[in-house]
Amino acid sequence: MRSLILGLFIAAVAAAEPFTLERLAAISRDIATVRIPFVQEKRLAILPDPVTAEGIIEISRPLAAVRWEFTGRSLMILADGRMRRWDDRGSEQVGDDPSLEALGAQMRALLSGDFAALGELFVVTPDPDGAPALTLTPKRAELKRYIERIALRFRADLSAPEELAIVAPGDDLTTYRFAEPQVDIELTPARFAGP
Repeated sequence: MRSLILGLFIAAVAAAEPFTLERLAAISRDIATVRIPFVQEKRLAILPDPVTAEGIIEISRPLAAVRWEFTGRSLMILADGRMRRWDDRGSEQVGDDPSLEALGAQMRALLSGDFAALGELFVVTPDPDGAPALTLTPKRAELKRYIERIALRFRADLSAPEELAIVAPGDDLTTYRFAEPQVDIELTPARFAGP
């Protein structure tokens, strides 16, 4: 009961303070591990119906690692300073992919809480009305071929993302809706080694 009351108090205080990138980074530093289930919905201009996938993001700040898994489909891991990707058969994929570079930058920001560091690839714009949200617009021409903009909204307590929308050229839209995060849970090094 005490942890519930403390959690509600922290959420109320966090919601009362204005959103800043510095505050987001500070709150992130206080969370050692987090697991966030999500549902991804892709609306592609060439398909009549959306395509959905479920997955989970796990972040371990002590291990400096992020696992971004699409259940039964693919897996991306940021660990030991590098990005790795596996397909649905568990085969590791190699090669250059500009969209993977952007995903790696987002995973590094999730790990550090420092979304200003995305400034190398994106123009990072906090919500002008002070909502816990960012708009990311690509700087590089090769990235603009895949992404027009990314809209990222955080939970009111800033503990985790709430929604991520990626707008691609041709009005393709990919939306991630994140469920309630599990904070400060045990995540073993094996979770960040591969499938």
